[in-house]
Amino acid sequence: MTVERIYFEQEKFVLTLIYGKLTNLELVEHVTAMNEEYNAITGIREIADCRHLNDVSELSSGGLFNSARMEQGSQRTIGGRGAIVASNDLIYGMARMYAAIAAEIRDDSRVFRDMETAITWMQIDSIRDKIEALLSDAAYQKRIQAV
Repeated sequence: MTVERIYFEQEKFVLTLIYGKLTNLELVEHVTAMNEEYNAITGIREIADCRHLNDVSELSSGGLFNSARMEQGSQRTIGGRGAIVASNDLIYGMARMYAAIAAEIRDDSRVFRDMETAITWMQIDSIRDKIEALLSDAAYQKRIQAV
């Protein structure tokens, strides 16, 4: 699977790592898991790192729409923020579509081209070093080799 979630409980923050290939089914599974795992917690903040996502051939606009709509009604979105970081133009465009729908559901949802700006916007400076270590090129190489 190409989706991993790392939860920082004290900060009510989820770092989602999406790399390799992402399908409609995997996106639905991710949103379902988020809704189940964090439903009792209001104000969840999430950064989805899509900078290492390189295959969206099985991801459609309809799949994005349906997955984003699945966030509706979940406690986690009340007072929550979502950020998607994408460097590839195609994935950035798809992320903007997802964020536009999600912004109607949670307090704010945005798409960024770089992680530094997303982390600053998310206001999680207290764990910045931990997050940056998880996002390093070496950390991603280990993940990709394990797949």
